[in-house]
Amino acid sequence: MTDAPKQSPLASPEPWSLVADDYTLELLPMFELFSKDALALAPTRPGAKVLDVAAGPGTLTLLAAESGRSVSAIDFSPQMVTNLKRRLNGAQLGADVRLGDGQQLPWGDAEFDAAFSMFGLMFFPSRARGFAELYRVLKPGSMAVVSSWAPFEGIFASIFAAMREVLPDIPFGSGKGPLGDPEEFAAELRAAGFVDVEVKPQPHTLPAETPRELWAQSQRTTAPIVLLKRHLGEAKWAEVSAAVAERVEAQYGKDPVAVTTTAYLGRGKKP
Repeated sequence: MTDAPKQSPLASPEPWSLVADDYTLELLPMFELFSKDALALAPTRPGAKVLDVAAGPGTLTLLAAESGRSVSAIDFSPQMVTNLKRRLNGAQLGADVRLGDGQQLPWGDAEFDAAFSMFGLMFFPSRARGFAELYRVLKPGSMAVVSSWAPFEGIFASIFAAMREVLPDIPFGSGKGPLGDPEEFAAELRAAGFVDVEVKPQPHTLPAETPRELWAQSQRTTAPIVLLKRHLGEAKWAEVSAAVAERVEAQYGKDPVAVTTTAYLGRGKKP
């Protein structure tokens, strides 16, 4: 007998609930850009039924609701769901928001005119089930759009390189992540039954105040780093954080820096 594959800690609600508040506040500008890109890849008319799976802070949900779509959203993190409902109330917008599993969607077959998962389905324990569920709930002829991260570049790559120098055994931050290869990404969409599949890189560049502040933000909003910080404890983490900040600042200086982040946007149609 062999051991079952080890599930990623990012496939459980806890890390996302831990970062939910800062994630919503600090990463909104970046996620809005990628969500607008995704909505443009699966255009729908006002009144269309749109689904946001693993909705997180609900950036796409709010954009779709603002444009007159009838939106349903689901996430497995109670804190993310609470924050999304609060944001909808603050914007005086409505949506059907549920706490639940994107691998077992609580909607019927062929209900939606478009379906999205922004940086969520990529972490599912079974991506095949996640893609299959998106396919199931879509109407024939409708589009699904799923996003993932391209391998890190620029200062983000430098941050993780500095972390690996300080902590050589960390199990993340190098190479590709889930759905981080366009050909494999496209193959998984096709395996679920989607046609007219395409996966395209989409970069966006935003300013950061300083390299040190970007590292501080990463410690508040990046789930693997938040979990690592908890695991190591405050005292050890203070040493790690200072060492990483020193390395990144030595490379990029103390001035504002442009931060480029690239996503892969995968699109497929249900025939």
